[in-house]
Amino acid sequence: MYNASLCLLSIDVEDWFHLIGAGLDYQFIGQTGGVESWGKFPSRVEQNTYWILDKLDERNVKGTFFILGWIAERFPGLVAEISKRGHEIGSHSYWHKLIPSQTPDQFRTDLRRSLEVIQNIIQVQILGFRASSASITDWATDIIGEEGLLYDSSLFPATYHDVYGKLKGVSNDKPIERLSNGLLEVKLSSLKLFNRQFPWSGGGYFRFLPYRVFSIGVRQIIQQKGFFHFYIHPWELDDNPPKLKNLKLFYYYRRYVSIRRPRSRFQTLLKDFHFRPIIDAVHDFGKSGG
Repeated sequence: MYNASLCLLSIDVEDWFHLIGAGLDYQFIGQTGGVESWGKFPSRVEQNTYWILDKLDERNVKGTFFILGWIAERFPGLVAEISKRGHEIGSHSYWHKLIPSQTPDQFRTDLRRSLEVIQNIIQVQILGFRASSASITDWATDIIGEEGLLYDSSLFPATYHDVYGKLKGVSNDKPIERLSNGLLEVKLSSLKLFNRQFPWSGGGYFRFLPYRVFSIGVRQIIQQKGFFHFYIHPWELDDNPPKLKNLKLFYYYRRYVSIRRPRSRFQTLLKDFHFRPIIDAVHDFGKSGG
């Protein structure tokens, strides 16, 4: 059993408009331009990420920041600062595209580009990857391992979701698992209730549920699986978040439900639970013979 005091913290560093062009364009009505439109939007990723960094410093917490290559190329100082403050840095791809919307060659090229950009800034080898919208596939894990990474952290065990990926032969009950190709899969947390897996890690789930209910679920996950893995995006912690126009109602609700709650909740979460970066759990897993 894993250390029950261990909670993992991961931040997906992307801007509020990076949903556009990710292979999710069917969600939009009248939204055009794809990734070519990104430069037209005002960026808020620096100020939101610095807010996160400062709050983590206040509680002496280290986490894992999965950074979009597009962000790293435009804000190298931010990437350097994250590393300087002692946090682990991983790749969140370059273009934030859903993996199934790419060919294997396109995905490999995208991954290599993101690794090159980030590693040139921090001069440290990247060991972890997270896919856009948890859209991992079996063939992508092979490429991730072939490109020299130690682990993937994209699998979100859930009974149903329209975008989340699936991996063959992987248990929903193990928080970390070695895949047949040797790559480690560090999963996002889900809560097992009534024989179903409910996503219980971050994002809209963290915003929508009352904090007391969410924290009870966290403790149950620690009891069930040995540790809890939380994630969030900088745009979810924006005190004045811009909004994408023309979203279909369901996706507007998913993205913006209770969007003004998370800052205070995030600080309470940091106070109530002890968090560490993913690489610590990976090392512990290796020491245990996993």
